[in-house]
Amino acid sequence: MKNKLIMQSLPLVAAVLGNKYGVKVNIGGSEAFTDGSTINLPGLPMESDETLISLARGYIDHESAHIRETDFDAVENAKLTPLEMCIWNCIEDWRVEEKLSSIFSGCKINFHWLIRHIFYDATIDNQRSAAQMIPNWILLMVRSWQVPDLSDARDQVEAIVENRYPGLSRKIKSALQEVQSKCVTTDDSIFYAKKIVSFIENEATGKTASHPPSNKEQKPSEKSENDNAVQIPSVDKNQHGDSKQQLNKFLHSGADELPKGLGEILQENLAKKASSDFEDKVSVAVVGKRLFTSMDSTKFHDLTKSTTALKTRLQSMLQSILLKRSRLSRQGKLDTRRLYKIAVSDPRMFIKSEEKQGFNTAVHILIDCSGSMDMRMELTTHACYSLAKALDSIKGINIGVTAFPADPPLLAGSQNNETTAVCPIINHGERIHSRFHTKAYGCTPMGEAIWWVLQKMIMLRESRKIILILTDGSPNCLVNTLEAIKQGKKLGVEFYGIGIETLSIKRILPNQSASINNLSELAPAMFAIMKTVFNNYKS
Repeated sequence: MKNKLIMQSLPLVAAVLGNKYGVKVNIGGSEAFTDGSTINLPGLPMESDETLISLARGYIDHESAHIRETDFDAVENAKLTPLEMCIWNCIEDWRVEEKLSSIFSGCKINFHWLIRHIFYDATIDNQRSAAQMIPNWILLMVRSWQVPDLSDARDQVEAIVENRYPGLSRKIKSALQEVQSKCVTTDDSIFYAKKIVSFIENEATGKTASHPPSNKEQKPSEKSENDNAVQIPSVDKNQHGDSKQQLNKFLHSGADELPKGLGEILQENLAKKASSDFEDKVSVAVVGKRLFTSMDSTKFHDLTKSTTALKTRLQSMLQSILLKRSRLSRQGKLDTRRLYKIAVSDPRMFIKSEEKQGFNTAVHILIDCSGSMDMRMELTTHACYSLAKALDSIKGINIGVTAFPADPPLLAGSQNNETTAVCPIINHGERIHSRFHTKAYGCTPMGEAIWWVLQKMIMLRESRKIILILTDGSPNCLVNTLEAIKQGKKLGVEFYGIGIETLSIKRILPNQSASINNLSELAPAMFAIMKTVFNNYKS
């Protein structure tokens, strides 16, 4: 599909990157967070500018790097102090980002833009002591390896630390130089974080350098983040407290007193950008659960008749579409008009019909199972099954079926679960089964469901992609639904609809839909739609 257009749409960017990195990415709610296996972006405004998409992409890149490369058990077992965790976070962020960049070259450009965007316009906080500047300096030191533009701010803070604690910055720099060449695992990041803290402890007690504790522990705190500026304090000239006392106090700082890392800064920035307007929020469904059982066997006779009728009409239409003009051949059906060729020894007395290449089309049926479908559920599931079965019989068509809504999973790390869910009935590539029966309940998150299907379809190899919606009513958020259809059409996805005992589908797909009131109307309605689909087909 059109990669440039995909990368301009946040839900599709999330799908592509998640698939690329082998992680799950959700979009919905009001928070950005990760639970160690899934990355969640908040529901963001539909009009997302390039900066917002870059921030979201950077967050996915950053947290994917941790999910892929950080040993979370080692972090948990390390029992790090808040200061050790802060310094470990600086080192581990750099390590995992470098690792991901070595595998996916585009990440390096993304990370460099992100680091410069977040840390370049740094401010100086005159209220902080020189001791409190140490982790800010370490953060800028490590980040300047990737973005040299930070070197001026780094050197400014280093001069303040060195002025108050002569020799300390040299020891820390020596450890950080080792990080650049020897830090290859999470355990290594823990080791160097503790080594650096031991230098600070020695400075506070007046001891000479001792061997840092060897260890294997740490915990990937979800590195937090503030605004687009890191706090880089300078010494308050009115502060003349004892330097060692300041260091001792600093060694016992809480997490909220220490600088935030890239991950948390991005979380906070994305949360601020999250749309509070339901009508202006891009949200994507997640996979949930819904109970399906086999359809009533007593209804199968009528269902089979309907399916056969539809299949027969579609396949007869296909013959005229797929067959090319006949040509003369040495084999095939004898052409009696060319028998005279025997006299001139021309063996081309036969007619051979050639078929065009298969359709190479993915069709995904979205079935509305919301509460308003209660009296229509049997008709809807029967129609869906007949469509899936008939279309599956056509060579070159890859069928998928998904129901909405479904019961959403509980997402670890979220303070308020605002997710909507869908439930796949048949995934692309699976055989058609008869477990379509389900009860109607819930709302109508059609837009969220369409976004979810689009995320799946852009990964499919078929050159043509069609989404067919079976519904009886209007979506919860018409704006989100229309935006999803608009973005899908830009990528070449075609949309069609079947209204179940209603004409409301015309609001969404005015020229690509039909309505039915009973199963006998399905074949002619679907035939009319598919005739348009197939007549537009080009080999």
